[in-house]
Amino acid sequence: MRNENLLPGAVVGYLLHPDVLAGVWLTIRLTVLVFAAAWAIGLVTIWMERSGNPLLGGIAAAYVWVFGSIPVLVQLLLWSNVALIFPDITFGIPGVHIDAVRLVTPVYAAIAGLGLAMGAYAAKAHPGGDRLTALGDLLVTTLQMTSLVSVLSITDLLGVVQALEERNHLIIPLLVVAAIWYLVLVTTARGAIRLARFARMKG
Repeated sequence: MRNENLLPGAVVGYLLHPDVLAGVWLTIRLTVLVFAAAWAIGLVTIWMERSGNPLLGGIAAAYVWVFGSIPVLVQLLLWSNVALIFPDITFGIPGVHIDAVRLVTPVYAAIAGLGLAMGAYAAKAHPGGDRLTALGDLLVTTLQMTSLVSVLSITDLLGVVQALEERNHLIIPLLVVAAIWYLVLVTTARGAIRLARFARMKG
């Protein structure tokens, strides 16, 4: 704490900075959206695997294999550049032309990339075990994975910190600020799951 390079005063000063708080709020919203999408995708995937239909089971297995194998960062970058593959989305319908550049914004690319990647994770976490434990693991992992969206120039918590670093060069203090906030968010998420588990046991 006495290390001059840490600059504890700067850490305290930026913890409640308006830009940092806005980044925290965006991180929370992204986590909720991706978590809900991933959990739903996981349930559908498990249903397909257990349906007894070879086609549906094969599609589910292929989905988990592909999206569970490719690094999440690579998936995010692919989604953010999908307009290079499909610049004009038509769905095969005459007269329908959608500009992919305008449709697939960085935020939508982040939700799609994280949702599909975490959906594969959820599909593997669903079978067996305690449902609340699986929910908690998915929630915490999703929260941590949202930090990757900063590579898409999204102003989540890490994105805001990186933007501030470029302006004031307080690299270590701002990274500590991000670390503290992630500790708070993850600890809160885990605490909520434990309270829910305790309440269920009491009930």
